Amino acid sequence: MQFELDNGVPVVRGGTTSALVEYLTRHDKLDTAFNQTFLLTYRSFMTSTQLFAMLMERFYIQHPDGLTQAEYQIWLSHKKKPTQVRVINILKRWLEQTWVEPDDEETRDLLKRIYEFALDSIPALKTPGSNGLINVIERRLQGDRNVRGHQRLSMQSVTSPPPVLPKKMKKIKFLDLNPTELARQLTLLESRLYGKIRLEECLNKAWQKRAGDLEPAPNIRAMIRHSNQLANWVGNLILEQSDLKKRVRLIKHFIEILEACYEMRNYSTSIAVVSGLGTAPIHRLARTWSQVSERSMATLERIQRLVNSTKNFNEYRETMRAANPPCIPFLGVFLMDLTFIEDGNPDHTPAGLINMDKRAKAATVIQELQHYQSSEYVFQPVPELQEYLISSTQAAEDMANKHDHSLELEPRTRVEMGAGGAPYVSTGTHMTGILVASMAMGD
Repeated sequence: MQFELDNGVPVVRGGTTSALVEYLTRHDKLDTAFNQTFLLTYRSFMTSTQLFAMLMERFYIQHPDGLTQAEYQIWLSHKKKPTQVRVINILKRWLEQTWVEPDDEETRDLLKRIYEFALDSIPALKTPGSNGLINVIERRLQGDRNVRGHQRLSMQSVTSPPPVLPKKMKKIKFLDLNPTELARQLTLLESRLYGKIRLEECLNKAWQKRAGDLEPAPNIRAMIRHSNQLANWVGNLILEQSDLKKRVRLIKHFIEILEACYEMRNYSTSIAVVSGLGTAPIHRLARTWSQVSERSMATLERIQRLVNSTKNFNEYRETMRAANPPCIPFLGVFLMDLTFIEDGNPDHTPAGLINMDKRAKAATVIQELQHYQSSEYVFQPVPELQEYLISSTQAAEDMANKHDHSLELEPRTRVEMGAGGAPYVSTGTHMTGILVASMAMGD
């Protein structure tokens, strides 16, 4: 094991797998921060089957040779039994809070082995905590995937605002829809996607793997895809309007939706909308933007600062530090941080030990991501409106192919022609946020 002092406190920086598991279940020391880091990140250096086997070794720890009867009794009461209690507590915490194994034959076999151990060995030894562990295992065996220490909390005491809907819902027209209600339904859709992200998807850059590879990250990829589709939808709707005044109305409507999402602390959708408005085919529509009101432009520019990637997304991070749940963070910054941690830190120390400093950094990001999964919004779902949003965003074409359409609406100006007639490139926000997620996804 390798330790470093952090404000005078020894912190684990590295160790072999056996040494780390021993430290995890020490009879004389409880390191809560290390235990959480280990359980969140152990899949990056060992399998769950290996972890269970090593925990069994710790539970059935053997006494040193040559002990007298009196020494053996001291060892039994002061080391073996406390170690066994620690093993039971770790098993329960693992199965309750960080168990994310796939529902397959291998996982069911492992659960059965843990269950047999719990039934056969623990009661005979009268180990404290055994009943709670058995209960958790039984729920897992029954297929309950919501045995979590941080259940999503709904603010039951908060009155859900009534939906604001147009009189006619049979044929939905975008501009007839209330911006606040659109923001609420977008927030519910986004919150649902965000709440599905599982911790194993955050390890080893799993989100960059193609579907069909081992350990894909379907929920992270689904949220990235939704953000890109949402940004494309914003741009598509604007470019569909040949009338300049209608384009201006659409931009104003989107800015009102953006402002409502921002006030709801739905930063994920906020950044997607800003990104859609900032794509080159939309940003270059100078005549259209010149007609947008000063108030709308001031609102857009205020929220655009959130997207600014300068100083490592400093303004966004400051906003997040002050945000209380319910809140939907921008996933791209989490993925960027996890990518920097993964690429910028070796898996092992120079001495060949597992680099737990790297895992601690990753665990901090994962815990922050999970923190905002703990609460949900109380808005009333409107199925017809959600279906409209889902079908519309999924049908939106990629804005990367829309430059010619933009030129048809507003031909290139002399300023855009520049030197040698090169196409104009926006200097706006440009999908700053979405590009982070797109690059992280590797699509």
